[in-house]
Amino acid sequence: MKAVKESVYILIPVYNRKATTLACLHHLSQTGDLARYQVVIVDDASTDGTAAAIQASYPNVAVVAGTGDLWWTGAVAMGMQYAAQQGAEFFIWLNDDCLPDAGTLAGLVEFMRQHPGAIAAPTCYAPVNGIAIAQHNGSQGRQGVAAQLGEVLEVDGMSGWCVGIPRQVYDSIGVPDAHRFPHYSGDDTYIFRAYRAGFKAYLLGDLKANLIGPVHERLGIQKFFTPGISATKTFQSLFLSKKSPYRLPTKFFHCVERYGVCLGTSLFITKIVSWFTQWAKFQIVASFKSNWLN
Repeated sequence: MKAVKESVYILIPVYNRKATTLACLHHLSQTGDLARYQVVIVDDASTDGTAAAIQASYPNVAVVAGTGDLWWTGAVAMGMQYAAQQGAEFFIWLNDDCLPDAGTLAGLVEFMRQHPGAIAAPTCYAPVNGIAIAQHNGSQGRQGVAAQLGEVLEVDGMSGWCVGIPRQVYDSIGVPDAHRFPHYSGDDTYIFRAYRAGFKAYLLGDLKANLIGPVHERLGIQKFFTPGISATKTFQSLFLSKKSPYRLPTKFFHCVERYGVCLGTSLFITKIVSWFTQWAKFQIVASFKSNWLN
C-alpha cells in the first residue's frame, strides 16, 4: 500500500540549473524527504530541459510552470498559492543549492508543530577555504546572525535558503511581495511582515543545511564592472536590474518596510550616496583600463 505523504510542501524555485536542481532532488531522495513530503518545483520557463528531466526522473514531483519573469519571489509566491490550494499545512522554502541534512526538514516540521504559528530555519553552512562556516541566514534589526549549536535564536528576518512556514502565516499575510521585491529581499521582508503581524521566527542551531555552488559569494559593486562596457549599461545592470542586489526600487522599499518612511528614506539616501560614489570610482577605473587596452 502506498504511503500517504504529510501535508508539508517543499517549494523549490528554479531557473536553468538542471544539474543543480536534479542534484537537490536526488539529495532529498537520499534523506527520505522526497518520499515523506510533497515537493513542488516552480520552473520559471527554463530553457535547459529542467522540467522534462524532472518529470522523467521524478514523476511524483509536481512541476509548476512560471511565466519567465517570476524571479525568486514570484516563484515562491506561486508555489505557496499552489500548495495552499492542495491543502498545505506547512510550507518549506528551499533553494536548489541548499541541501538539508537528514532529519533537518523533519526537525523544522516538528518544531513548528510544537510551537504553533512559529517560523523556523536551520543553520546554513557554506565552505570557506575547505571549512564549513555558519552563514548569517537571519537578522535582528540591522544585524545579521546565525544560530550556534544548541541555540534557538529568535529573529525578525530570514534568508529564504531553507525556511519552514506554517499555514497560519499564509492565511494571515498572504504571499511574498513579488512586485516590490522581485528577487532580493522578498524572503527577509516576508518574514519581517510575519514577525510584525505577531508570529515568531527562530533559527535552530541543531538543524543543519549546506549551501553549495558559487552563488553565495558576496557581490561587491566592483564585480559589475567590465572594461569596454558603457557607463549607462553598467548603471542599469547595477541599479535597475532585478538580478542585482543593489536594485534601487527594491532597496528603497526594503528600507521603508523595515524602518518606516522617515528613517527608511534617510537610510536609503545614505546608501545611494555611498553606492554612487563607488560606481563613479569603479567606472573611471574601468574606462581607464578599456582605453589602455585599446
